[in-house]
Amino acid sequence: MEGTKRSNQGYEIIESCTIGNTELVIGHHPTAPNPYVCWYCKGGDNYYWGCYCNTLEAAREKLNERYQSECDMPYNQPPDRKAKHHDGRER
Repeated sequence: MEGTKRSNQGYEIIESCTIGNTELVIGHHPTAPNPYVCWYCKGGDNYYWGCYCNTLEAAREKLNERYQSECDMPYNQPPDRKAKHHDGRER
Protein backbone atom coordinates (compact mmCIF):
# COMPACT_ATOMS: atom_id res chain seq x y z
CA MET A 1 0.00 0.00 0.00
CA GLU A 2 3.02 2.24 0.12
CA GLY A 3 2.51 5.23 -2.15
CA THR A 4 -1.25 4.66 -2.28
CA LYS A 5 -3.36 7.34 -0.63
CA ARG A 6 -6.18 6.08 1.53
CA SER A 7 -9.33 7.98 2.37
CA ASN A 8 -12.61 7.50 4.18
CA GLN A 9 -15.70 9.74 4.11
CA GLY A 10 -13.70 12.44 2.31
CA TYR A 11 -10.89 12.37 4.89
CA GLU A 12 -7.42 11.62 3.53
CA ILE A 13 -5.44 9.36 5.87
CA ILE A 14 -2.35 11.37 6.75
CA GLU A 15 -0.88 9.39 9.66
CA SER A 16 -1.11 5.86 10.98
CA CYS A 17 0.46 3.54 13.51
CA THR A 18 -0.02 -0.11 14.39
CA ILE A 19 0.14 -2.01 17.65
CA GLY A 20 -0.44 -5.74 17.43
CA ASN A 21 -3.33 -6.19 15.00
CA THR A 22 -4.75 -2.75 15.73
CA GLU A 23 -4.17 0.19 13.38
CA LEU A 24 -4.88 3.76 14.42
CA VAL A 25 -5.13 6.48 11.77
CA ILE A 26 -5.58 10.22 11.50
CA GLY A 27 -7.59 11.62 8.61
CA HIS A 28 -7.83 15.18 7.29
CA HIS A 29 -10.69 16.84 5.38
CA PRO A 30 -9.97 20.57 4.90
CA THR A 31 -13.62 21.64 4.47
CA ALA A 32 -15.27 19.47 7.14
CA PRO A 33 -16.65 21.12 10.31
CA ASN A 34 -14.11 19.02 12.27
CA PRO A 35 -11.24 18.71 9.80
CA TYR A 36 -9.34 15.95 11.66
CA VAL A 37 -10.40 12.51 12.83
CA CYS A 38 -8.75 9.64 14.69
CA TRP A 39 -10.14 6.21 13.74
CA TYR A 40 -9.41 2.60 14.50
CA CYS A 41 -8.93 0.65 11.26
CA LYS A 42 -9.14 -3.04 10.38
CA GLY A 43 -7.90 -4.50 7.13
CA GLY A 44 -6.70 -1.18 5.77
CA ASP A 45 -10.19 0.04 4.84
CA ASN A 46 -12.63 -0.64 7.69
CA TYR A 47 -12.66 2.57 9.74
CA TYR A 48 -14.62 2.81 13.00
CA TRP A 49 -14.91 4.55 16.36
CA GLY A 50 -13.97 7.98 15.03
CA CYS A 51 -13.08 10.88 17.28
CA TYR A 52 -13.49 14.11 15.30
CA CYS A 53 -11.26 17.06 16.20
CA ASN A 54 -10.66 20.67 15.22
CA THR A 55 -6.85 20.50 15.24
CA LEU A 56 -4.16 18.06 14.21
CA GLU A 57 -2.72 18.32 17.72
CA ALA A 58 -6.02 17.17 19.25
CA ALA A 59 -6.22 14.23 16.80
CA ARG A 60 -2.63 13.24 17.63
CA GLU A 61 -3.43 13.46 21.34
CA LYS A 62 -6.40 11.11 20.83
CA LEU A 63 -4.28 8.74 18.76
CA ASN A 64 -1.64 8.68 21.51
CA GLU A 65 -4.31 8.08 24.16
CA ARG A 66 -5.74 5.18 22.18
CA TYR A 67 -2.26 3.77 21.48
CA GLN A 68 -1.43 3.80 25.20
CA SER A 69 -4.75 2.10 25.95
CA GLU A 70 -4.01 -0.62 23.36
CA CYS A 71 -0.55 -1.16 24.91
CA ASP A 72 -2.29 -2.19 28.14
CA MET A 73 -4.58 -4.73 26.45
CA PRO A 74 -3.66 -8.39 27.11
CA TYR A 75 -3.98 -9.29 23.41
CA ASN A 76 -1.18 -6.80 22.62
CA GLN A 77 1.17 -8.06 25.35
CA PRO A 78 4.13 -10.19 24.35
CA PRO A 79 3.98 -13.73 25.78
CA ASP A 80 5.97 -14.38 28.94
CA ARG A 81 9.35 -15.88 28.16
CA LYS A 82 9.20 -18.12 31.23
CA ALA A 83 5.80 -19.63 31.83
CA LYS A 84 5.12 -20.67 35.41
CA HIS A 85 3.39 -23.63 36.97
CA HIS A 86 0.35 -22.99 39.14
CA ASP A 87 2.56 -23.20 42.24
CA GLY A 88 4.88 -20.43 40.97
CA ARG A 89 7.79 -22.64 39.82
CA GLU A 90 9.31 -21.88 36.43
CA ARG A 91 8.90 -24.51 33.72
